[in-house]
Amino acid sequence: MIYPKPQKLEFYGKALYSCIPELYTTGYLSEYALLFLEEQLPKERKGELNINIILSNDRKSVYIVETRKISDEKYTINISEKGDCDITVSGKRSLFRALCTLVKLIEQKELKAGIIEDYPLFSMRGYIEGFYGNVWEKETRKSVMCLMSRHGMNTFYYAPKDDEYHRAKWRELYPEKKLNELKELFLFSKENELDFHYCIAPGLDMRYTNEKDFDTLITKIKSIYDIGVKRFGLLLDDIPETLQYDEDIEKYGETVNAHIDLVNSVYYELKKLDKDIEFTMCPLQYHGKGDEYFISKLGRGLDSEIKIFWTGRNICSQELTSLEAIRFIENTRHKPLYWDNFPVNDAEMWNEMHLGPIEGREEDLYRYCDGIISNVMEYAECSKIPLLTIADYLWNPKSYNKEESYDYALKTILGEKSDLFKYFSDHLQVSCLTKSSSVFLSETLSKAQFLLNTGKQIEAFAILTEYLDNAFLCAEMLKVTENPLFNELKRWSEKFEKCCEVLKLTLEVICTGDSDTKNELLEKAERYDKDATLLTGFCLREAVQKAIEM
Repeated sequence: MIYPKPQKLEFYGKALYSCIPELYTTGYLSEYALLFLEEQLPKERKGELNINIILSNDRKSVYIVETRKISDEKYTINISEKGDCDITVSGKRSLFRALCTLVKLIEQKELKAGIIEDYPLFSMRGYIEGFYGNVWEKETRKSVMCLMSRHGMNTFYYAPKDDEYHRAKWRELYPEKKLNELKELFLFSKENELDFHYCIAPGLDMRYTNEKDFDTLITKIKSIYDIGVKRFGLLLDDIPETLQYDEDIEKYGETVNAHIDLVNSVYYELKKLDKDIEFTMCPLQYHGKGDEYFISKLGRGLDSEIKIFWTGRNICSQELTSLEAIRFIENTRHKPLYWDNFPVNDAEMWNEMHLGPIEGREEDLYRYCDGIISNVMEYAECSKIPLLTIADYLWNPKSYNKEESYDYALKTILGEKSDLFKYFSDHLQVSCLTKSSSVFLSETLSKAQFLLNTGKQIEAFAILTEYLDNAFLCAEMLKVTENPLFNELKRWSEKFEKCCEVLKLTLEVICTGDSDTKNELLEKAERYDKDATLLTGFCLREAVQKAIEM
């Protein structure tokens, strides 16, 4: 199975190639297509695959029935039994999507006679660097961009809170070196068919009535426009709720009035500069029921083309529902663009590691929102795992299966190490989405307890011993911190090693009942619990307590 799951896939017969075939392309953007495929696939070849690319602009090529929208990402791949491949697209972006799918089919040796008709259901599918914490390095950003674009995402928002020129130094132009780095990132996103949105956050100290502040803001945004960016975001979140300056209070009375004026004024000024400008804003009130005074008045006061970020019922919402989106639309006259605070783990969540799959987002939500933009962690390599499941859901929410998608994400990032890694990631599932963690460990302990209760000690010890052996192997694997993922996980993997030691002593107590071993277990369990880094669920503490009481 390829991910994200296509909307329609009808294959029959056996795979046409057991090895990577030699590729030949003709038709629309054939040189671009061949270069892309050659860069993605191994060089050793056997057999031939002839690819003909057809440019089409008819209803079948651009219209998505479910969303009732025109799309530039729809494509069809038709493969004959002889191995001839026709790709029908409406432009470069839909060709990019088709080529990404074709690469996966070839790599997995799943290229068969048949047809794929595919398109996304959510319009905007992406992620935002909107966390508090260390800013991602340049090459790390590119790595995440590359992976996400090849799994169907089309949007990237640049808004790291700790980029001082984005927030604290919003009045100052970027130094030449930093501006060039930003341009390089923008061009890389463009190559990978990701729409790049630059965000600025002046709300901490901006005087809304001050013309100089307004002109400074426009000058700053124009400096980013000059490197090619045409999509911007104005973030007014996490700032004082009341107006800070007397002149602002005198003119506007309420903060919402100042924000309506500011956002519209910036948008209209940029539209004079370029009619293709796209604009997003993040409101001071960015979560709730969607019918509160502030967000209702703000939405009704803003130009209808301005997109509004919204995190849902809560800052980190367990669920995003169609009913709540409809309420937001009715009250604001705008569809929400969800700023989804998962997998981010900043602020009070800093002891958590959010490695689980996306869940709790309704499958028809795409009908009632502009899209979902996921806020990532400062841990870029870790963010890749949940982001892959998010990309899968956003492309085809009707076919999304969180367990299957999560397995694919782990295999994509970890390869053959993924099965062993699950002994660790089982404990890193707690987030705003779910409070359940350590499910595999809990099931293992429950099975062992049942066997012990029914007099099957040997079988119980065998299950626990197998789990422990693999857990220790996993803990040893995680010590290879040259692996960037394992390096980011060091704080949690160190606690996991302590967990393994506690489990080992628990088993020894169950086997021997030795009082010295019990005392050692109590001591290590106490040290384990004092470590604030969040790992295992209640099942570990319960197992320790039962062993002590035996």
